[in-house]
Amino acid sequence: MASNTIRVIITTPHGVFLDVNTDICTFRTTEGEVGLMANATQFISSLIPSMIYINSKSSPHLQTYYVDKGVVYFKDNTLSMIVNEIDNKPLNINETFVQEDQTKYRLIEELYLKKKLTENKK
Repeated sequence: MASNTIRVIITTPHGVFLDVNTDICTFRTTEGEVGLMANATQFISSLIPSMIYINSKSSPHLQTYYVDKGVVYFKDNTLSMIVNEIDNKPLNINETFVQEDQTKYRLIEELYLKKKLTENKK
């Protein structure tokens, strides 16, 4: 008989954060919201900053976690998540996004200026 639960392993740079068996795990990826149950198809995707629900929302055993970016991989009823940061209260990730955006814009400006300098030398 096939198992009706999945194993959820959440790992951070500091080690294993959580290792539990559950009926369903719901999370958000770059492709949209995913709810995984036992015997689902194998896949891999990128997590986006959001919430992870372990068990159904109506379950008395519901666990909710807030995560930063990460990677999720599901195979053989084992869901492995590698995340930058996780907590049971909201994360302050806006500062990270602002810094990343500033870095992107600096690179874009630098490339633009280099292109203009190259064009002016011709």
